[in-house]
Amino acid sequence: MAEKRVFVVGSLNADHRVRVRGIPKPGETVLGSDVIVAAGGKGANQAVAAARAGANAVLIGATGADRDGDLVRRTVAEEAVDARHVRVHADTPTGRALITVDINGENTIVVSPGANSSLADGDIDAGLQAATCGDLLLLQLETPEPLVRHAARRATSAACTVIMNAAPVPRSIQGLFDDVDILVVNQHELAEIADLLRDSTNDAEGGDDMAVLAAASGATVVCTAGDAGAFVTHDGAVEHIAAAAVDAVDTTAAGDTFIGYFAAELSAAEHSTIAAVQTAVAASAIAVTRSGAIDSIPYRHEVEGKP
Repeated sequence: MAEKRVFVVGSLNADHRVRVRGIPKPGETVLGSDVIVAAGGKGANQAVAAARAGANAVLIGATGADRDGDLVRRTVAEEAVDARHVRVHADTPTGRALITVDINGENTIVVSPGANSSLADGDIDAGLQAATCGDLLLLQLETPEPLVRHAARRATSAACTVIMNAAPVPRSIQGLFDDVDILVVNQHELAEIADLLRDSTNDAEGGDDMAVLAAASGATVVCTAGDAGAFVTHDGAVEHIAAAAVDAVDTTAAGDTFIGYFAAELSAAEHSTIAAVQTAVAASAIAVTRSGAIDSIPYRHEVEGKP
């Protein structure tokens, strides 16, 4: 599909997923299904999504030298992802995500970072050494923010396009978006970050959330909106891309599928931002009809409706 590469600096986790009838309220105990353990983490998910979309994906991250780490590395190795820059830490456990999914496909996720927090600037420099003009870098915030900032600066110095998935929502955004070209958030993240920006400027109003984030970051803002599709700032306005109606089973990797496909489309020079969002929306609509994280990510031929 594309000669340019999609570099991904991010988390590699073992997902421990339980299905429940309803997400428990504070203080409530509910019974769930047997635990299913599978590879995940925003970094791994997005790299696999980009690879399945046809991009040349390079993953930079870390796992522990444990059973969870073996599972994650083995799963990524089975995909067309260059994982030579995934470090194995002997004394730190692999990151773990505790996921509950209800009968409507909605989920809650708690992440214990583990080895993801052991990634260092030197790992980033080594992984991005071959990055060059026109390549893309995907970032998320399941790895330490100083590391994310360093990776963004390193990629910008190499004239790469930097895409940040600002999830989970950062505690501080001072300078976080300085080297970011495209910000991808969901509706909850958009609202929380916009409120943080208003608080930092003592602006009680400040316009709608998309405008606030676009103005503060200087980046193109893409907001995923579940079954409503996505919104993107484009030519001074906000454009809406609708999603096909589907029966959602599990939304766990919908956002990661969107971002991986979005980056893969951008890595092909003939695709515009709007066209990339359209393809990403179609891919994520397929992902939510399936259970799991990596298991739910569609291949390109499925998105294109080919056998």
